[in-house]
Amino acid sequence: MISLLEHNGWKKLSNPTVARGLTAVPKNPSAVARIGLRLDYDSYVEKGDDKEKWHRYKLQVNAGDTIPNAFKNWRNSQDKGTHAVMATIEIRDGADKEEIEQALKEATKDVQGA
Repeated sequence: MISLLEHNGWKKLSNPTVARGLTAVPKNPSAVARIGLRLDYDSYVEKGDDKEKWHRYKLQVNAGDTIPNAFKNWRNSQDKGTHAVMATIEIRDGADKEEIEQALKEATKDVQGA
C-alpha cells in the first residue's frame, strides 16, 4: 500500500491535480502493473466547523493479468471488476507523508479478501 506513495506520490494526494474520476497514483505504467492498485480522485469534502478541505479517493484494483494474484482474485470476485471500490480514503488538504501513510493504513485495515 505504501508503494503507492513512492517517488513523491504522496504529494499528489495532499494536493491533487487530476480531475474527478482520474487516477492520482500511480502514474507510471510499470508501477501500475507491479502494485496492482490505484487511487482515483473522487471529490473533496469539508469537515468540521472550520470547513477544512479533505480529498476523497477510491482505492481500486487495476486491470490486467500482471498484477499481484491477491488483488486479481479480489477484483475477479467483485461484480464491478476494476470499478469495485476496496476502500474510500480521505486525506487532509496539505497533509504530510506520515499523515497520508496513516490514512491509507486506517482506511484499508478492514479490507477483506485481498
